[in-house]
Amino acid sequence: MNTTKFIDPKETDIRGLFSTQQVHKVPLHQRTYTWKKDQWEELFDDIVQLSDGETHFLGSIVVIPDQLKLGVNFFQIQDGQQRLATIVILITVLRDLAEEKKTQGSYQDYLYAKDYNGNLIPRLQLSELDNDALMCILEKKPMRSSHPIFDCYAYFQNRIKKDFQNNLEGAIRELWSKLLEKVYLVHINAFNDFNAFQLFETLNDRGLELSAVDLIKNFILQKVSGDELKLKECVSLWTEMFGNVRDIEPIKFFRRYMLSSFKGKVSERRLNKILRSIIEKEKWDRETILNFVEDLNQKSTIYSHIHRADFQDAIEINKRLQDFQLIEVSPSYTLLLKLFPFYENVLLSKEDIIKALKMIEIFHVRWGVCGQSTSSLDTIYNEICYDLSTTSNSTDSMGILHSIMSRLDKEIKANVDYTVFKDNFLKRTFKASERRTKYILWRLSKPTGETTININEIQTEHIMPQTLSNDWIKYLKDKTNLSENEIIEKYKEYGDRIGNLTIIKGEWNEGMSNRFFEGKKKAYKNSEFSITNELCDWNDWTFDEIEKRSEKLAKLAVEEMWKWQK
Repeated sequence: MNTTKFIDPKETDIRGLFSTQQVHKVPLHQRTYTWKKDQWEELFDDIVQLSDGETHFLGSIVVIPDQLKLGVNFFQIQDGQQRLATIVILITVLRDLAEEKKTQGSYQDYLYAKDYNGNLIPRLQLSELDNDALMCILEKKPMRSSHPIFDCYAYFQNRIKKDFQNNLEGAIRELWSKLLEKVYLVHINAFNDFNAFQLFETLNDRGLELSAVDLIKNFILQKVSGDELKLKECVSLWTEMFGNVRDIEPIKFFRRYMLSSFKGKVSERRLNKILRSIIEKEKWDRETILNFVEDLNQKSTIYSHIHRADFQDAIEINKRLQDFQLIEVSPSYTLLLKLFPFYENVLLSKEDIIKALKMIEIFHVRWGVCGQSTSSLDTIYNEICYDLSTTSNSTDSMGILHSIMSRLDKEIKANVDYTVFKDNFLKRTFKASERRTKYILWRLSKPTGETTININEIQTEHIMPQTLSNDWIKYLKDKTNLSENEIIEKYKEYGDRIGNLTIIKGEWNEGMSNRFFEGKKKAYKNSEFSITNELCDWNDWTFDEIEKRSEKLAKLAVEEMWKWQK
């Protein structure tokens, strides 16, 4: 009978976990510290609210043995680092507050283990991107930069001082006691990487917190784990990749990467299964997996530049990428991930990239204004990328641009051609609060000096106000011969049309918005936007004027600003 254990689970309180000769290390490839205020607050409240006889179960941590060195047992954490790191941060805060109040306590013993030579070893050691921040608070060094660990420390410190300002010393002692004796977890020794990986999968199937990117990482590393050099290289590349996108939703980057690299639909929920299926179906060896991670890392740098609009020596490109963020073109990032490597390899020039960006903007403005399905955009861009990967179109700039133009031309002619775009632009409802509305109005003003837009400095103004006062209704009655009910009904149709909207910059109070048109014209006259000061040429403002101005702006949009020419 085989008595070899698959795992060795042990229930322990925090005192038991941190009073042994154990040190827990987070492997280089593990994800960074990501807990935020919601998690800190929930944990803190759970501990504070514990009454006599109650305990709080923190969950489980999965570890594998690393080494025994000078009497200290080192374990690698495979799951649970977020909870463990947060507990260590809380202990550090309690230590520092106790020292401020000159309150005695053995806090340091729970933060450091001691080897046979008397050397102090931090009981928790995080991955490369987090450990410096953790050591800062452990060693009481200045927190000079921004980091989630510093934010967590500040949250606990401020919360304790605020909630217990009348009896801080007593609160520190009570919190310390509850943390050590009433907070429990299950410490699971999985013995090896394979067992830990299988346990990972089981925990994820049961709905515990593991993102698709985490699972992909663990699967990839498990596949190369038989080759130590390739494993280390994979870990290094993955860490660098994650550092590039950690602040811009890594899972969205990974999905865009998959859509740009492989044919077919990819949802965030199915990322892990899709990539595993590809790896197993195509029988990727370790070299292929390493090449995949190298490419993933390269594309993460490009994705970061796209998202932040900060390509070097590319002012016009960056300006257009900034504009993209205002008109909801994130599905096009799939194609941009395919295009920008050609730019970096000098197959595409700056002018070529700008041509592609212009095409994408025209396509997206038309698509959005006409209310077309956004879900179909993933398919469109995925198929363009696949075409570039499998045909000779990607061997020169003309072929690349032709491939993009041909597909977008097909979609525009079928769904958002001249007539459809103009009719929708003329009659659709434009939401004043949307960034896209502000951008469209700004572009229609044909700015000459200002090449970029600070969306926070611009407000969308209803020329005929959103709420019609009695005076406005009387004015419209006199001008249109409509009844009050007819005016109200007609306003529902015309109030949010493009012809009744303009943009203003700076202070603009509600009283100004509700003025009669004649009173507003004095303010419009001083506007730096041509689309606004041109309103001074109109004598009245009724539904007829809204109709005429909508027609004028729709013609400008379809024949100049977002004109499509193949």
